[in-house]
Amino acid sequence: MDNYRIMERRGILHLLPFSHSGIFMSRKLVVILLLIGFFTSPLQSADQLMEVSVLRRPVAIEQVSDLNRLIVLNQRSASLSFFDLTTRQVINEVAIGGKPTDMELISGTNLLAVTNEAKHLVSLYEVGSHTLTPLADIEVCTYPRHLKFDASNSLLYVSGMWSRQLAVLQINQKTPSASELLQKVDMEFTPHNIVFLPDGKHMVVGDCFGGNLILFDKSAAAIGKLKKLGLRKFPGHNVRGLQVSADGQMLIVAHQMLNELAHTVRNDVHWGLLMSNDLRWLKVESVLQGGDELYTGAHMHPLGEAGNATGDPSCLAVAKNGTVVVTLGGVGEIAYGKEDDFSLQRLPVGLRPIDLVIDEVNDLVYVANMFGDSISIVDLEKLSSEEFSLGKQPELTERDKGELLFFNAKLSHDGWMSCNSCHTEGHTNGMVNDNFSDKSFGAPKRVFSLLGKAGTAPFAWNGQAKDLQKQIHNSLRLTMQMDDEPTENQLDQIAVFVSSLKRPPSIDVARGQVDAAAVARGKQIFASSNCKNCHAPPTYTVSERFDVGLIDKEGNQAFNPPSLIGVGQRMHFFHDNSAKTLESVFKEHSHPGGDFGGNNLNAKQISDLVRFLKSL
Repeated sequence: MDNYRIMERRGILHLLPFSHSGIFMSRKLVVILLLIGFFTSPLQSADQLMEVSVLRRPVAIEQVSDLNRLIVLNQRSASLSFFDLTTRQVINEVAIGGKPTDMELISGTNLLAVTNEAKHLVSLYEVGSHTLTPLADIEVCTYPRHLKFDASNSLLYVSGMWSRQLAVLQINQKTPSASELLQKVDMEFTPHNIVFLPDGKHMVVGDCFGGNLILFDKSAAAIGKLKKLGLRKFPGHNVRGLQVSADGQMLIVAHQMLNELAHTVRNDVHWGLLMSNDLRWLKVESVLQGGDELYTGAHMHPLGEAGNATGDPSCLAVAKNGTVVVTLGGVGEIAYGKEDDFSLQRLPVGLRPIDLVIDEVNDLVYVANMFGDSISIVDLEKLSSEEFSLGKQPELTERDKGELLFFNAKLSHDGWMSCNSCHTEGHTNGMVNDNFSDKSFGAPKRVFSLLGKAGTAPFAWNGQAKDLQKQIHNSLRLTMQMDDEPTENQLDQIAVFVSSLKRPPSIDVARGQVDAAAVARGKQIFASSNCKNCHAPPTYTVSERFDVGLIDKEGNQAFNPPSLIGVGQRMHFFHDNSAKTLESVFKEHSHPGGDFGGNNLNAKQISDLVRFLKSL
């Protein structure tokens, strides 16, 4: 990047090659300016672009058919790449800034909607053959992650991660700047994928972490009255694909399933008994009915098999002929087939495929490979896959290497799971897992969140892992049944990555619902109720173990208190998930073994204490 300079023209920054005029600019300044997020005009040629050394980390891909282009949304570089399908090369890259997370073309137009987690916005752009024109920024729920456009009434639905909200936007296609937020709906879980059902009235939203779906009536959404109809639970987690079959009869869910009754031993891992990766087919009419009818007419395709598994399905698309294509993020492959196929076929693509689009006209599949910094063009008829780089990559840092290892299912025996399979995006899938960290089987324990865990040693429920490297070693060798002993470099690199994970924002802050007075009162209650003896600030944990009267199924009763950092973003509590809300920790469970803190509080005190805990 030392061979490039920044030039401002008409208020827009251009990244151009240096001339021989003796003008120089440091690499650090160029990188800083790029990451700030100014819009850039087209680079001079694809050759120049390929020389810009930066990690792009693509997270979404769209096909602009009338322009014969692919556009690729890059999260790390906060940019959009234009890929020409005729020449099969990148022809331009435009910086958009912030932390983009998803995009969707507004059908029938060249308008593009992009969610930006850092800016808490949906931005609208006009897409040209190699240009991007900003049109409007719309405030939505905070930490927007995914979106889905409903062409029937020009509504855009946006899922907010840490706010646990769903936003509804009216998109004005003629005057994009007149687009507006209609409604924000609080959710019981962290929303992720969104799909519309064929009746035109209902939609389903999937859980980012657990095995939940929620059914909505969207018939009055255009007047700000999107209505929740109820939860649909199934045994699974990490819902990373949600589509309706080509005939409109089935809801297809790509997900993982962690079996709390299985043990983390070689046999249970090898046969997919501990962790499986699945394509679940639910009848749409059964989803609408819910309850005991949810599984009527349902069936599953296992993704992978003993000896050749497929960790971390990450996206799902359905062709008009019924072909289903699933990206397998943990093993760098796609799986494809039809509902009646006994099993799905597989083809290799790039590292961590995370999004895809099906080209119905040319019978091709386009895949965005996040860690490959590339796209793959797949011909299912010819059984061929060709990978194209989005640009020159710099040397990876130790954190970057640790990130690749964290999401690599090939570290586990047969490739069934990665670290991400349980610690979804560094957080937690909210499930319980029967591993050998407590030196016994038969007492499954809740999966910890890793967000904000730096400096909170020791680790594991019994506090036996003195540092992250020890805990990571246990996870790789004992839980994931890694075939070879991990190297010291691998352990250090994963530890660097995990240590870099920031605590999640308070849900009250994310929703703009902070009661500062209640938080202050709760902080006083926390200090005066002996809570700090086990959950000492600033890490809100200590190194000792305590018997607070909670006993697991194997009789273990001394536990290391988990850090309370980010506790408001967890769904269940205690080692066995027995407490379903923070309030129930104090109202229904308390500390049976004695007054360790929080016992005998009245309803007002509990409410204030919970407000404080959610602020951590």
